[in-house]
Amino acid sequence: MYKGICFKGALLKGDKDQTPEGCKPFAPKKAWEEGDWWKLAQMFHTRDITSRIDKGAAGGLCDNHMAVASFTQNRHSLKVWVNSATFHFVPTGSGATCTLHNGDATMAVYACAV
Repeated sequence: MYKGICFKGALLKGDKDQTPEGCKPFAPKKAWEEGDWWKLAQMFHTRDITSRIDKGAAGGLCDNHMAVASFTQNRHSLKVWVNSATFHFVPTGSGATCTLHNGDATMAVYACAV
């Protein structure tokens, strides 16, 4: 639970949604910032991660998937995708690929209706 919303994570195998079992995904209408993304990343990471975001074009502020957020997992810099219905911050620099899966061990986070 985060801010009264149930979340579940899923390790992605490709650039498509992988909804966790028993989850009816939705994108909460919020204006969350980078700090909210970091709280979710801390809840769902399965490897050591850093709070540094890779400001290249991989990922972005988009609405083309059901997830609320996704991030790669490493200790250097993370490629981040966030849903524009929920987040207000832009995790990329110039441009955005809007890809949910941006490398090995990409974790997607889903808001789940209960």
